[in-house]
Amino acid sequence: MIPWHRLFGLVLWDFFLDSPYEVELEKDLSLKRQLLDVVILRKHKEGVLGEVPDGLENLKTHNLLTYKSLREPLDDWALMELIGHYVNYRKQMSPSLDRLLPEAEFQLYGVCTRFPQKLATQITLQPLKSGVYDILWGTEMIRLIVLSEIAEAERNAIWRLFSANPEAVRYGAEHYQLH
Repeated sequence: MIPWHRLFGLVLWDFFLDSPYEVELEKDLSLKRQLLDVVILRKHKEGVLGEVPDGLENLKTHNLLTYKSLREPLDDWALMELIGHYVNYRKQMSPSLDRLLPEAEFQLYGVCTRFPQKLATQITLQPLKSGVYDILWGTEMIRLIVLSEIAEAERNAIWRLFSANPEAVRYGAEHYQLH
C-alpha cells in the first residue's frame, strides 16, 4: 500500500527546501496518537518563497494541512479534526495558555484529491480559482484545494502529482523540479 500522506508531506518538504519555510511531517499533537498531516512553518522572516502552487498564496507563519487521498472524503469530520489539531497546535506553540499566539499567524488547509461532493451540499464553497475554494467553518476560514481540479501550470506540478488523473500525474512528474 502506498503511504500517500507521508509521500504528500515529503513532496511538500522538498518543495519548501531552501525557502523561509520548514515542513514537519505527521506532527504528534497529543498523548493519544493524533497526527496532523502536514505543518508548513515559516522559520525565517527574511527570504522570499517565489511562486507557489495555487491555493498557497495566503501562507502565514503556521500553516496546518489535512490531506485526503482519492479514497478518503474531505468531509465535515475531517474539518472538525483539522480545527481540533489547530487548537491543540496553537496551545503547544504559544508561550503559555494565557498568551496564545495571534490567530492571524495561522492558516488552515483542506487538501483533497477529489471534489468533496457531500461537503458541498452541506456548506458553501466559495470558488477562488480552478480547484481552490474558501470555506467558512464557524469563524475559521479554511482554504480548500481540490487537486483533481487544479489548473495545469508549472507552479502546480506538485499538486498534479496527487490528482489521481494519470495524465495530470505524468505532467506533475515531468514538471516538478526536486530541490
